[in-house]
Amino acid sequence: MESRKVTRLLVLAVIVLAVGWTFYSAYFKDESTVKVGQPVPDFVAQQVDGDKVRLSDLKGKAVVLNFWGSWCKPCRDEMPALNRAAKEFVDKNVVILAINVGESEVPVKSFARQYQLDALPLLMDPSRAITRKYQIGEMPSTFFVKADGTLYKHIVGGPMSYQTIRNNMQQIAP
Repeated sequence: MESRKVTRLLVLAVIVLAVGWTFYSAYFKDESTVKVGQPVPDFVAQQVDGDKVRLSDLKGKAVVLNFWGSWCKPCRDEMPALNRAAKEFVDKNVVILAINVGESEVPVKSFARQYQLDALPLLMDPSRAITRKYQIGEMPSTFFVKADGTLYKHIVGGPMSYQTIRNNMQQIAP
């Protein structure tokens, strides 16, 4: 008899949770998924060197947003290609912003030294606010943003080859 009560309570709890999640998803969840052709969300982030970067201040330049983590093997594998592309496009009004997800400055600085990242602005997202805004799941996750602030392409996973990065940067260059 007691096991029936427990079973009924568990079933009732599952139903209440399912209904609650349905209402939350329908009415309260932020549905600001970044879509091709639509403006990307603005943000302010601090660079490892302390300077702040506001995405909207880069309007008129094309921007590549690369979300990464030092623990992510595909992220590590594509960083040299991103650094190389950043050097190549420095005078072509295309900027790459490498946004670290959730780590502190110490591992990010160590990573930058290890991979000799001398051309990439490394931005910090320790609270993952930008990551949530862009609804990042799998990493690396890269957004190619046109100079007007709209999304051209989103590539999830990696590592991307230098040629893939370069081709997409050529497409968004003003």
